[in-house]
Amino acid sequence: MTVDFDLFQGAARSTDADAAFPFRLVLGSRSPRRRGLLTSAGYRFAVLPADDAVEEREPLDGLSPSELVDRLAFVKARDVVRRLRPLVEPQSSPVSPEPNETTALRQEFNAIFGASNAPFVVLSCDSVAVCDGEILGKPADRADAERMLRLLSGAEHEVRTGLCLWATPGDRVLRRVEISRLWMAPLSEERLASYLESGLWEGKAGAFGYQDGNDWLRLTYGSESNIVGLPLAALADSLRTLAAEIAPSKSR
Repeated sequence: MTVDFDLFQGAARSTDADAAFPFRLVLGSRSPRRRGLLTSAGYRFAVLPADDAVEEREPLDGLSPSELVDRLAFVKARDVVRRLRPLVEPQSSPVSPEPNETTALRQEFNAIFGASNAPFVVLSCDSVAVCDGEILGKPADRADAERMLRLLSGAEHEVRTGLCLWATPGDRVLRRVEISRLWMAPLSEERLASYLESGLWEGKAGAFGYQDGNDWLRLTYGSESNIVGLPLAALADSLRTLAAEIAPSKSR
């Protein structure tokens, strides 16, 4: 496996937002929306996505929407932590990345965080839309996106996001699920066709992006950032909890 250095370009530099956090934050996601939210909130972080195959290997049948996003956020974080093990526990990692990857990761993290021995905290998320009991993930194709949007048209639905923070070394894990509710105005055939043609539905749970500024979506409960895929208030609260636990053993 190789390291995609372009993924590190989203790292926010030192700001007041993370000054009190005694760790190095790693976003375990390829999502440009989550990267943008972290950057706009002032966090300093690196990006190291989980292997795409971790979701395919995970048995998910029979899970409720909250259980599903919680589980997927957890397994993504676990995969990223696996890749970080050689950097923090080189003697105890039974499965290590290739030596070249370990060296490359160390260099990139040093470029972002400086020569630090602070613990890593991996942040992973997963989001789905839920309408009439049906879980709506990312559409497989345009036809699937159209089916989802017709289901959501004129209805209220939920967006559930699983948030997982995993500190390593130490393996302290915090998990929570945040819920927001949206109402989607009835979509005319013309508006539906236009949105499908735009391609903005691609890669988005429920086949829509709240951040796209559509006037046919209205928040009725919860946070906007949760709908985009990263609940910032819940993240800040969880990071403060971890910081309080990690601070006593912070490396000097």
